[in-house]
Amino acid sequence: MACGTLPRLWPAPTQAEVDAIIRMDDPVLRNLHITQTYHVLKVALTDVLGEEDVNWCGFATWASKTAGAFIRKDVLPALLADLLDRADALTRSIAELQDRLLGAWGASVGVQFVLARTLEDITDEVARHTTRGNFIVFEELAPLYVDLLEKFSGLDAPDGSRLEAVLSRLVPGPVEEGGQDLLIRAVKAYYEAIFTKDGKARAELMFLANALVGYHEQTRLQGPVLAALNAPLREVFLDNLVEFLRADPSRRVRGMPEWSLREAFTPLATRLERLWRELETKTLMRIELPDVTLRLGEDIPMLTSERDFPPHLTRLEHPELVALMAQLDRTPDDTAGSAARDWGSLGDRMNLIVDLFRTRQQDRLLYDQPFTFLQVDAFQQGRVPHGRL
Repeated sequence: MACGTLPRLWPAPTQAEVDAIIRMDDPVLRNLHITQTYHVLKVALTDVLGEEDVNWCGFATWASKTAGAFIRKDVLPALLADLLDRADALTRSIAELQDRLLGAWGASVGVQFVLARTLEDITDEVARHTTRGNFIVFEELAPLYVDLLEKFSGLDAPDGSRLEAVLSRLVPGPVEEGGQDLLIRAVKAYYEAIFTKDGKARAELMFLANALVGYHEQTRLQGPVLAALNAPLREVFLDNLVEFLRADPSRRVRGMPEWSLREAFTPLATRLERLWRELETKTLMRIELPDVTLRLGEDIPMLTSERDFPPHLTRLEHPELVALMAQLDRTPDDTAGSAARDWGSLGDRMNLIVDLFRTRQQDRLLYDQPFTFLQVDAFQQGRVPHGRL
């Protein structure tokens, strides 16, 4: 049995506490509780799995904390300023059309007003899909990790009955059909790691388990990820423009039908949507770690100037892990080429995620607290904390 030395500042969560978080209605408060629960779990699990190799909950803590910025729409002011600034040249290019159709006030203020409202609507959509993804993962995986913690704690020797007790909650079959084969394999790898003394073999088992869990959850997240990336700015902009004009009929050219207005402004709306995709991708494709913000459209940084990965993970030997990396990692044993070219592609996401897991698996900074004590106290009392989260 491993013996963790990290301070236990909060008791390990129970299934009842996880269920209470799942039942929460407020998405902002629920995300804060989800992030904190992952943190407490990753620390508590070191008593079972050891501290040297960070378990999946260590990565989930920071992914959930990053998701919180979108769920709370903290990114909206910066996104709006950037979009309006870069859209200014586009709107000036059709100034004559704006002036003719919207009048002088509409030409100078109206389109920016409509664009600002549109961005609020679109970030609402992104927040909704991010909330859904955050919930989907927690609802399935937090109870599993609590069960793993409860059943595997105190094991000094293999006990097949405890392993079967954890596996019994999982459904065989491919994830695309609602099955949990990847999680079954992950639990078996975690269980084997508990009794593996060799440091390299143990590290590879932990990496295997983390990667399998990551593969499962990213497959489950494909729908919410695509929905967040494909929020229809063009359609929403045109709808809001028509509504803006209807609010004061004097702004419309007399007798001009709605379809003509939509047609006249579709080129601008299309260019604005293209600009939004660029800014959204830049903003969405990141993860905030304790010491750095990783841009997911760029290669995962090397661990040091001399090596990509921790020594135990530099060359992989475990047959199942080698086979999984052959499936998921386009550039085995190298972080070059790890950038996700298309975050909407499951293959691109996993190509990056496995290198993120591999480079940072022994990074003790991942055990840091995501929130201050005052912030935790606030949201445990049902209040969203003030200040930067």
